[in-house]
Amino acid sequence: MSANKYKKGINLTANDKTNSISPKIRFSTFFSRLMVNGFPTLACHLDQVQEVHSDDFCVKEKNGTLYGWREANQQREGLGADDKNGIWLCLRCLEECTCLKVFMAVGEEKGCIGSNRADMSFFSDSLYVLEPDCKGGEEMHTNLKDIPCASSEFEQALLEANCQLSIVNCQFTITPGKGSDIFALTLNGIGVSCANIPAGYHNPHKDDEYTVISELEHALAFVRHFVTNEHRRFPHIYKTETQKAIEGQSLFIP
Repeated sequence: MSANKYKKGINLTANDKTNSISPKIRFSTFFSRLMVNGFPTLACHLDQVQEVHSDDFCVKEKNGTLYGWREANQQREGLGADDKNGIWLCLRCLEECTCLKVFMAVGEEKGCIGSNRADMSFFSDSLYVLEPDCKGGEEMHTNLKDIPCASSEFEQALLEANCQLSIVNCQFTITPGKGSDIFALTLNGIGVSCANIPAGYHNPHKDDEYTVISELEHALAFVRHFVTNEHRRFPHIYKTETQKAIEGQSLFIP
């Protein structure tokens, strides 16, 4: 396997012919293909709240939804669609898009362990980051826990791209959100705009979790459209109020 190892992960090219990932990878896994001046970048996390599924666990489909099922007791069981749906979206785009990076983190559900310990040089040539890790199919988050993770220009680009798809009854809106990997990456000084986008799952972390297939398909269409057509870099650096005040005071130093 041809690979360049990072401090806390590994970088795999599209030409790698392996079907497995080394068990020595402890924090995050990175994939990239086609070296260019800058990469659209996707992110997802490999862990889920449901650490163990029953031996007879299966996924069933009904009325356009997917849900987990345990045959032995005829009861629902959590899918782990948070963030299996995000992983699926990232891998599909990696297969289909000619210019793309994918960051896969571990331990998101336990405090964003992978993204907090990531080698940030991986993102030095990222144009922006999209993370399919929002529940439902309508809301995008660019502000997490009152921390802005994107520029207004990037938010406008997201909304314009959504309008270009013109999928009836599937329009995204931008709303405040909670923590995720892009929240940690923003605080770690990633330097580009990030957004958390819908991944079509509902009731995450619970036994009655389910995925709406049409929402997941719309998310795939949106991400594929955006990373294929948007090759501008959208800089964004989060600064605390203290940092802003110090920078403002420095302007008046004689």
